[in-house]
Order: sequence, then structure tokens, then C-alpha cells
Amino acid sequence: MTEKRDATVRAARRIFGRDGYARASIDAIAIEAGVSTRTLYKHFSSKESLFAFVLETSATEVADGTVERIRSAPVAESAGDVAAELETIAHALVRQAIDYRDHFAMVRQINAESTHFPAAMLRTWQKAGPLRVESAVAERLAGLAERGLIVVPDLERATLHFVTLTTAEANPRGLHQAGHLTAAETDVAVAAGVRTFLFGYSV
Repeated sequence: MTEKRDATVRAARRIFGRDGYARASIDAIAIEAGVSTRTLYKHFSSKESLFAFVLETSATEVADGTVERIRSAPVAESAGDVAAELETIAHALVRQAIDYRDHFAMVRQINAESTHFPAAMLRTWQKAGPLRVESAVAERLAGLAERGLIVVPDLERATLHFVTLTTAEANPRGLHQAGHLTAAETDVAVAAGVRTFLFGYSV
């Protein structure tokens, strides 16, 4: 991306996250980016096309970082190491809402204004971000099951259970909104979520 286009994308992410799609204006985004509206329209034909691009680009960035953290988590070779592997994966999930605040502010607006967006746009966002992260979690759970360290009769359900149990307390209003726990409190919440998950899935 060019420097001006990159500035526009960053500004749009902040404005859409702060004001929502319906209230955000092209003028406000241009001012925030330090570009003219004419320059903005050279890159994006409409507010909808700008939003779609920003959403997909931002979701891809978040997923890239989160998937890398998930895949680099230590691999458990014995039952005693399973909790450590799962806690590392869970921390990667929790950190999304902390490390990418502008993105998840925008996602919260999507949840509040979902009727404004074409279904195709929402599917593209899901494929670019959330589904990639869920797939990475599922791969790790499947690996643990293949090594005989947990029992997973339904991988999709196990993934949902893991994500919910390990993020709900740390991000009390959902994965897409950062909570107000300290680092130590987050550690406790994640560990508790992992223990609960293992209660249902340990060998």
C-alpha cells in the first residue's frame, strides 16, 4: 500500500471502531488520515468499499499474529505438559483483544450494526480472521488427541468449548472486547479455563 493509502486504512479502522459504520463519515476519516477526500476516493470508491477493505486487511493482520502464537506454543509430549500447552494457546486468544484494540472496537460495531453489511462481506471477514484462528486452535487440539493426551470426540465442539472457557473470564464481555483484568488475574482466569476444559477432555 502507498503511504497515503496506509494512513487512510489506519484512520478508517480507528473511526469505524469509534463511531460505527453508519455514523462514520468519509470527511472524518480523511481528516484523521491527513489526506483529502479526493485522495481517499482515488483509492476507495465508497465508504462500503473502504470498510470492506479495512475489515479484511485488519482481520488478516490479527489472524496472522494470533495463528503464529498458537502454532509456536510448546508441544506437550506427556500428560504433565498438556496444561502448559493449552495455557499458551489460550493466552494467544486473550491477547487478541488487548493487542488489536482498534480492530476489535470495529468488530464490536459490526456486531451492533450487522444489518448494514452484506452477507458476503461478513463471510470474507470470518474467513480472513476468526475462522483461521479457530482452525489453528483445532489443529492443536487434534494434535493432543492424536498423541493420546486428550479425548476429542467432536473437534469443532471441543474448539468452541476451549475458546469459550479460556476467554470468557479474561474478556468478560466476549473475545471481541478486552476486559480489565491485570496480567496476574488473566493468568488465573486462563488457568481456570484450561482446568475446566481438561475436566471434560482429559484422558
